[in-house]
Amino acid sequence: MNTRPLILVTGSTGNTGSGLVPALLAGGARVRALVHSPAKAAPLRALGAEVVIGDLGKPETLTAAVAGVDRIYLCLFNGPDQSTHGRNLIAAARAAGRPHVVHHSASGSDRSRIIRHIAEVEAELRASGLPWTIVRPTFYLQNMMMAIPTVASQRTIYLPMKQGRMAMTDVRDIVDVATRLLLDGGHVSQDYSLTTPEAFTIGEFATALGTELGTPVQYVDVPISAARESMVGMGMEPWIVDGYMELFEGFAGNWGNKTSNDTQKILGRPARGYRQFIADFKGAFAGGAPSLSSR
Repeated sequence: MNTRPLILVTGSTGNTGSGLVPALLAGGARVRALVHSPAKAAPLRALGAEVVIGDLGKPETLTAAVAGVDRIYLCLFNGPDQSTHGRNLIAAARAAGRPHVVHHSASGSDRSRIIRHIAEVEAELRASGLPWTIVRPTFYLQNMMMAIPTVASQRTIYLPMKQGRMAMTDVRDIVDVATRLLLDGGHVSQDYSLTTPEAFTIGEFATALGTELGTPVQYVDVPISAARESMVGMGMEPWIVDGYMELFEGFAGNWGNKTSNDTQKILGRPARGYRQFIADFKGAFAGGAPSLSSR
């Protein structure tokens, strides 16, 4: 009998999943990765993961994904179908048994359609009868890498955050926390908020980045309409862009001015702060190739 847990990872090629799959494998777990496209399977199989092709929008394709799993990492794409996808996966999990679901949720103003959809998935999970744990990051520090082109060319960060103070979350901390929860088991019915140790403004981030780069970096607050136009111009889906704009409005009003020490509780070390993030990724901001894997 194989006593190593079998863990299903959704979002296995995303920001969190791409770090989580190898971390779980290194920790001795058996990992099953759910992917939408066969083209994404080969790299995961090369790591040692089992790969199942499925579509969260088509419940009939999820049976093989959940069969026999002990734990599930539920991380969904922030699109208009997120709540439907979450309900489909939770229903499939219930039909398969009682796997423990660790839900990658989010912290943000409920004025955002993204947060409202995530809350619907949370409510479905809590009511499902399945054992659950909630992991609640906020705005990713790695999202600041969207500013790499303007920092490299103009030494400027453009965002519609005004002077709002907010705690963000380093994706690497999400990976570390999720790995611990999924390998250890337990933590049932617990809700963990993952933030940087400090809240800060984008202006303070820009100043710290300039110090690391050895040249001043400024922050320019831009109108929501201009930020929306820029993100749509980068090819982002308008529904998702509008969800981000609604989040930005909340953060500009100090919605995110709150911190948590839950990362410390779980890992026994403080969460990474924004200054550590800047030190680790300053090469990318200086014009090097961005990487999310710097430790």
